[in-house]
Amino acid sequence: MEPFLEIFGDLTISFVVKIFCAVAFAGGAIAVGAKQVRAWYDRRRERDRKYHEVMDQVAKYPEWRQQSINIQKEFTDAIKNLQNRMEEIEATTQKRERNKLRDRLLQSYRYFTSEEKNPLQAWSEMEADAFWEIFGDYEKMGGNGHVHTEVQPAMRRLEVIPMTEPERITELMQSRR
Repeated sequence: MEPFLEIFGDLTISFVVKIFCAVAFAGGAIAVGAKQVRAWYDRRRERDRKYHEVMDQVAKYPEWRQQSINIQKEFTDAIKNLQNRMEEIEATTQKRERNKLRDRLLQSYRYFTSEEKNPLQAWSEMEADAFWEIFGDYEKMGGNGHVHTEVQPAMRRLEVIPMTEPERITELMQSRR
């Protein structure tokens, strides 16, 4: 016990308490510092993780851009195909409508120029207006040929009876079959 007293004999309880408090303070300071270092390290690690995530996304940009270009090309091709198909449908519809108009014009031509069905070789102003409107529509749709060389001149030769002359209109209607 003597060697112990030689080494520690001069120590007082207050000195031991001071040393104990100093060690406790240093331990607490080290714990707080370690906690702050750990928090800094965690923030740094999270920032690095996000950085790598962003860099991975950036590396995929060329692939995504190519995908976008491919999709845009597919849409463009699909739109062109639809446009071509619509033009074909419109041309077919216009041709069909032009044929219907030509048929109506020819029916009117056969009826009004027939000596048997229209002995007076006349038509009312209303009938003439309706015919020439159909004729105009037929021309606007690109109609030509026989209708212009045969039908148009024959229809122009018919006498037009004004709607203001009801007696002549009645006579015209009664003469027809």
